[in-house]
Amino acid sequence: MVGMPRVRSPLLWLAGVAMVLLSACSGTVARTATPSPTATPTPSPTALPPDTLTVGVVGVGVGTFDLAAIPVARIRNEAKYHGAASVVVHFVTHRAGHTLGSLDSEAAVNLAPGETLAVTGDCTDACNGATSVDATVTVGSWPTSIGPTFPTLSATYSCQPCHPAHGYGNVKGTLTPSDPVSAGVAVVSYAVCENAAGVILGGGYEEAVWQAGSTLSADVPVVLNAGPATCAIGASTGW
Repeated sequence: MVGMPRVRSPLLWLAGVAMVLLSACSGTVARTATPSPTATPTPSPTALPPDTLTVGVVGVGVGTFDLAAIPVARIRNEAKYHGAASVVVHFVTHRAGHTLGSLDSEAAVNLAPGETLAVTGDCTDACNGATSVDATVTVGSWPTSIGPTFPTLSATYSCQPCHPAHGYGNVKGTLTPSDPVSAGVAVVSYAVCENAAGVILGGGYEEAVWQAGSTLSADVPVVLNAGPATCAIGASTGW
């Protein structure tokens, strides 16, 4: 007798398919990792090149008339990348080889990198008849961020009456700051006068309060040893 082939049950076939599907669904689903945000690096400040932190004295002179003596020192900030703040000039006056009075400049000044400014003192009685002066400088600090500065510009000298030798007068000019100056801020103006050979004959200073506007008219009284060939005005204000 020939045996009959076995017929598989449809139920068993469906159960097998179900087991395969369940096995596939039970596998772990792969997940894509979310990248963490990258922090933006903070740039490091650029180091300044080596600098010459010095304020030099590039010229001196003294103007006299009667009992008044006005020593003058032209100073220059030799630094290229730093301002010179709270600069004070120390004067020592002389006559005939003897030391007379010693004094400081009228106000501490601030200098931009490379700036030159003539600064004065006022020595009455103690410096009577001074014929020469020595000057040294001290600097309060060397900031890399500075405030307004004023270029030294040619100015006009007038006198009434005028003296052929020692005398006095006024130097007038316009101050224009490098950056705006707020109204009510104190400004010190300095005038210096020279002969045709560039010898400093004397000078003076004036304190003023900045008014609203972009410029300020300065009228500086000066004491001189002779009639000048040229005069100039510069100024300084607080930072």
